[in-house]
Amino acid sequence: MSDTTMPIEVVSAERHVLSGEITEIYARGIEGEIGILPGHQPALIALDIGPVRVTMADGSKEKIAVHRGVLFVGDDGKVIVLADIAELADDIDVARAERRQRVLEERLASKRNTALVESLRKQKLRVDTGQGL
Repeated sequence: MSDTTMPIEVVSAERHVLSGEITEIYARGIEGEIGILPGHQPALIALDIGPVRVTMADGSKEKIAVHRGVLFVGDDGKVIVLADIAELADDIDVARAERRQRVLEERLASKRNTALVESLRKQKLRVDTGQGL
């Protein structure tokens, strides 16, 4: 690890999603947006449903739809994201997510339900992330 990069591992309950060297990461914590740069102090952040945006050491960008989890920054500067669900933008079937989003919106129009609201947030995140928004 250099002073300008930090290692990252992103893992969901189902699979390994991403690893490599990064220069920055931005995520939505339950208390708001957070940015991590090399040299950040150790931290443990609870993640909400939201995008995780990463700049790789080569300058490429990755966007990951994360449905809750934790972001850990270790003493050694390593960043670990452990998520319930984590999907790279390129892996998201946007058409499927849009169909699911429409179904949930229709169901919510007739009945307000916390679980439906939560599912709708996840589908909107998938659509936005998959479309590069």
